[in-house]
Amino acid sequence: MALNQKVKKIALGLGLILLAVVLGSGIGIYNISSGKSDSQRTIGNWKTVDKDKDLNTADLLTIAQVAVYGPYALTKKEVIYLSTSTDSEGNELDPKADYVITGKKLDAKYWSITAYDENGFLIKNPINKYSYNLEDVKYQADSTSYKINLSGTEKAENWLPINNVKKTSLIIRLYLPSDKLRENLTVHTLPVIEKVK
Repeated sequence: MALNQKVKKIALGLGLILLAVVLGSGIGIYNISSGKSDSQRTIGNWKTVDKDKDLNTADLLTIAQVAVYGPYALTKKEVIYLSTSTDSEGNELDPKADYVITGKKLDAKYWSITAYDENGFLIKNPINKYSYNLEDVKYQADSTSYKINLSGTEKAENWLPINNVKKTSLIIRLYLPSDKLRENLTVHTLPVIEKVK
């Protein structure tokens, strides 16, 4: 009888340990995939690692997210990454809709806006165009403003295709941003994403 009680206690202990491991792993996976952490800040519909933090001082959740998704690999002095999966009104980007991304040249040595699918991969498309940057975007007449057409249907100019995906997100990369931009990163300095159809 005493042996039976010991076996039950050991089985119960192992069961609780297994439950704790499964539950803890599930919570960890959820937190990593949610994209939220204490090191992030929100600027309008864009999210970024806070200007006062980088991977050397980031919390463990941010480091785990970097290990999985890799969007914040360089230090804050080298690059600023901003991501969004919503338009400027806060609505989730719909790959079946048309959007116009409007903005002005960003004060960085190099910048780009890239579209990704629901798995974080570049979106396969008929023109093999995955991003626009300061060198290949066609500017408006003032030479500083641009309009990028984010759409599943072909557009005449600055078309960033989002065909055949369930969800889409955008990442802006600002390489070697000026101190002025780094310190004054506001909703007014970032591109606006408007649904047009």
